[in-house]
Amino acid sequence: MASKIEWTGRSDWNPIRGCTRVSEGCRNCYAERMAGRFSEPGMWGHGIAERTPAGARWTGRVAVQWDRLDLPMRWRKPALIFASSTADWFHAALTLDEIATLYAMAVSATVEHGHTIQILTKRAARMRELLNSDEFWRVVARRRCDWAWSAFHYDAASPPTRIWLGISAEDQRCADERIPHLLATPAAVRFVSCEPLLGPINLRSVGGLNAIADRDDRLDHAIGRSPSTDGAPVSGSGLDWVIVGGESGPQARPMHPDWARDLRDQCAAAGVPFFFKQWGEWMSSVAGTPLLPDGTSPDPSRWNAADAPGLEWMVRVGKARAGRRLDGREHNEMPEVMR
Repeated sequence: MASKIEWTGRSDWNPIRGCTRVSEGCRNCYAERMAGRFSEPGMWGHGIAERTPAGARWTGRVAVQWDRLDLPMRWRKPALIFASSTADWFHAALTLDEIATLYAMAVSATVEHGHTIQILTKRAARMRELLNSDEFWRVVARRRCDWAWSAFHYDAASPPTRIWLGISAEDQRCADERIPHLLATPAAVRFVSCEPLLGPINLRSVGGLNAIADRDDRLDHAIGRSPSTDGAPVSGSGLDWVIVGGESGPQARPMHPDWARDLRDQCAAAGVPFFFKQWGEWMSSVAGTPLLPDGTSPDPSRWNAADAPGLEWMVRVGKARAGRRLDGREHNEMPEVMR
């Protein structure tokens, strides 16, 4: 499947179907909407999602598509692959054995064909639990042997070098809840996707940059880490990449420009790659819908909205017209290992 997501490669590996909502960022999920559209008997979304008066909703059924398990092994040319853009690898409905089997295939794809696998989750606690589990890695090693590929030895100090682990965080609450779990998970590259960005996020708050800086006592490790002399990623304690994007789709909510600017500036100060994916359906304008920095939209007829500090007028123009430029330029930075 060809991916249209700007921050990944052209290949999209979706070995899982189904999901459930866990936070406000899931409200207008495009995967849920798409599954609902194809939920009639005989269609691929049947049993995974259903149509309701309020719109498409997941049924709660989550299943591995075993016929798609080895898809990355069929792609011989090394590629940057987003694994399960329409599901969550660490969903509670998936067993340890199922997730470890998927992970073993991801390891195999990186070793045998030089692919780089990106895994993004909202279930950071379970990711941390499994990837710090000896039982999980024993299953990964066993699957590698079952497939008659090279033996796999896991060392927490040297996790698989071409598997990137990321969490989604749409607001401060989610960032504070999920980022500490990500930082406690062994990974060669750690990233945060702030999409859809629904509020301001301070990565230096508890569980964010300050906690990392205090532990490492190094400014250059505020939210990142330097590559080793041979260019290989170093397994450290920081974040390596931050992605920001506004919401798209029929019910998309606007993103205040200052939320994106602040994250851009935090990354610039810490020397961490920043990727601005999109504005979404809305963009800043001279008139339209008023949006305050706290995410609320006041009624301008009741007071002088122009005097409100930080107020932006947002207008819905569609994703294509809104584009990807933040203050006049695109931000396409990637982790150092990709360079």
